[in-house]
Amino acid sequence: MKDKPFDFHGATFTIKVLTSETNGKYSILDVTYPPNMGPPSHMHPKGPETFYIIEGDYEFILDEEPVTGNSGDVIFIPKGTPHRFTVGNKGGHALIISPPELEFYFFKISELLSNDEVSYETESKIGEQYGQVFLDNSKHWN
Repeated sequence: MKDKPFDFHGATFTIKVLTSETNGKYSILDVTYPPNMGPPSHMHPKGPETFYIIEGDYEFILDEEPVTGNSGDVIFIPKGTPHRFTVGNKGGHALIISPPELEFYFFKISELLSNDEVSYETESKIGEQYGQVFLDNSKHWN
């Protein structure tokens, strides 16, 4: 799982640091997003999330406030803050310091996606197990 790229809804994820390597504090993900991709509104009850944007333009909504992120920017999202983002039309690349265990949500869903489509309900249930709580199902990873 670690250091092996996998597909997640069209994005390429590589887990660089597992939660188990940080005494349960966080994980680190290297993610390359295709153009115009982003998750629905969600929050992380287990910890904050930080994006270091390596490449691309990102439009975040953090607790209903718009925030723009570009190459070289750091976007910090406090624990429990509702948020979503959309990557610009050239795609993007980011290093993400994620709440603990979130890497397992991405990996588990990628395994399911490799075999079939995953419903919003299934993804939401798995997400809640690993600290990805969806708040809106009108825009689901597109």
